[in-house]
Amino acid sequence: MHSIESTLQQTLSDWQHWHVELPCEPRVVRPLEGGKTNHSFLVESGAHLAVVRVNAANSAALGIDRQRELALLRQLQGTGFIPSVWYTTADVLVSAFVEGRRWPADALQQDSYRERLAQRVRRWQQLPAVPAVKRFSYQNHCRGYLSQLPNTPVESQQILDWACAVDAADWQPVVCHHDLVAENIVETERGLVVLDWEYGGWGHPAMDFIRLYGADYSHPDAEKLHYLQQAVDGLWQAVQDAQLR
Repeated sequence: MHSIESTLQQTLSDWQHWHVELPCEPRVVRPLEGGKTNHSFLVESGAHLAVVRVNAANSAALGIDRQRELALLRQLQGTGFIPSVWYTTADVLVSAFVEGRRWPADALQQDSYRERLAQRVRRWQQLPAVPAVKRFSYQNHCRGYLSQLPNTPVESQQILDWACAVDAADWQPVVCHHDLVAENIVETERGLVVLDWEYGGWGHPAMDFIRLYGADYSHPDAEKLHYLQQAVDGLWQAVQDAQLR
């Protein structure tokens, strides 16, 4: 397993393989704060700024599928919804640094912010699915978390039952971020740019709206989806805590 520093330096030394023309080898400006799992660094080459994300060693344990993420990012390239991707390997993602203002922490508690982001969601849901990528399985996602916990939560069967019911329902998958929180939204001159698509996939068409509106979202299964989303958040945190012990 390579260290974060060695992976970062190797990525910088491979700069001529990045999908962008740069005047010189990039250098690190500073580490970027805020990530819960990965390590990210702001780098520069002349006037070009980029973010190098060194992927967390426990990505798979956290339910992250890097191939699925990359397929989704390819689908979103050129839409303006995400930063431009310059380079990827199994260990890193290099993307253009997005100039703009991060949303305040309480933004998604305000209707004006939520509706603007909802408009973005509606637009990316219109993108065609990639045939090679399977429909997101919420049951498999939950099972992956539960299998790692030393003590089985008392509500585990209920979580799996609800996830199974969601998977079995009749819905067509759409581009789904699955982690719409304020710190992932950047306000730019060209509109909203959404970061951190690690948990994204071709998922339930209501799931991103549930993140914005909770059980109040107008959907027949809103309560079930909201419960499932909260359960997934709790399982993610439990896996993180178990690994830190």
